Amino acid sequence: MKPGTAAPPAKSPALSTPRFVSLSSTSQTRNAGGSLVVTLTLVVAMSVAALALARMVGTDLLLAGNAAFRESAVLGSDAGTEAAVAWLAAQSASVPTASLLSDQPAQGYYASVPDGLQVTGAAATGTAVTVGIDWDDDGCSGRSLGRCVAAAPALPVDDAGNRIRFTIHRMCRQAGATQAGGNSCLSYQPAQGGGGSRGQLGYGAALRFAPGERVYYRVTTRVRGPHNATVFTQVLVHL
Repeated sequence: MKPGTAAPPAKSPALSTPRFVSLSSTSQTRNAGGSLVVTLTLVVAMSVAALALARMVGTDLLLAGNAAFRESAVLGSDAGTEAAVAWLAAQSASVPTASLLSDQPAQGYYASVPDGLQVTGAAATGTAVTVGIDWDDDGCSGRSLGRCVAAAPALPVDDAGNRIRFTIHRMCRQAGATQAGGNSCLSYQPAQGGGGSRGQLGYGAALRFAPGERVYYRVTTRVRGPHNATVFTQVLVHL
């Protein structure tokens, strides 16, 4: 520096430019990740709810369908009962002593009710079943029985797809005449004439107790419909 020359001003230290870190991008990334998790959770929850609703609706439809098939089978059992009654009426009109006093397995008719009979094939707990009905023409396969009896031939399949068969049992302890020794039958005794008031019998009242041989017959009908809907009905009739 030359004498008499003013010293140059001292340089101030360079100031560093502040650097700002943007936090907006990081915050947006985190928010987007959180939204994705919430969205996926909602989608999964809605999917589970939709599946549960679909299963519930499917179960309701299945139950409704089963109820409809069962109702159709119940209605179809009337045809079996009517066919059995018609057969009984035809036998009674011809020679009842020869036709209804003994078994006719080919027609599903039996002149007595055997002990241990189970018409449905499923016995209650503790019940000894020794006689079953061959509804499916399989010789009572799969059932431990002492005796397997035949049902009447199947009726034509109806419009609803029901297969109908029946059996008839005369409500007696044994075959043969109802008045035979050792036999006992469930009989219908109609009121016949006579009058009278309470506590008093008229002269004609004795007719009410006149002997009559109108035995009860039990008609058992089995209907097997679509989806294996199975119904058993029983009706007591007298001729």
